[in-house]
This record gives sequence, structure tokens and C-alpha cells, in this order.
Amino acid sequence: MQSYATITLIISAVALVTGLLLLVSPGLLIRAGEFFNRVYNLESVVYAQRKPFGLAFILFGALLIYTLW
Repeated sequence: MQSYATITLIISAVALVTGLLLLVSPGLLIRAGEFFNRVYNLESVVYAQRKPFGLAFILFGALLIYTLW
């Protein structure tokens, strides 16, 4: 149960920082998004390897549903 609290805390911190940047400095958030899109060009990797990623998403999703049910 402790891991859920840690994950929730991390997600909350990311949401807080993102919200603050949206209010105070939206340009910085846009530049950071452009930078990470260049550095981590994940879309092309996911689409190029769509079958393995699709199978992994299905398996991990089913495993998550099974463990949480």
C-alpha cells in the first residue's frame, strides 16, 4: 500500500509544478515540451514497433486489472 502513496505523491507533485508553470510561465512549459519531444522521440518508436507495444499494453493492462480486482 505504501507504493500507491508514493506514486500518488509523485503524480501530485508533477501536477502542481505543471499548474504553476501554466499560470506563471507558459512559454517555459512550451519550450520544455518541445525539448522533450526532440530528445525523446517516442511517437516514432511506438508507431514503428506498434505490435510489441500493443501486446505489452494489453498484457500489462490485463495484469493490472487482475491484481487490482
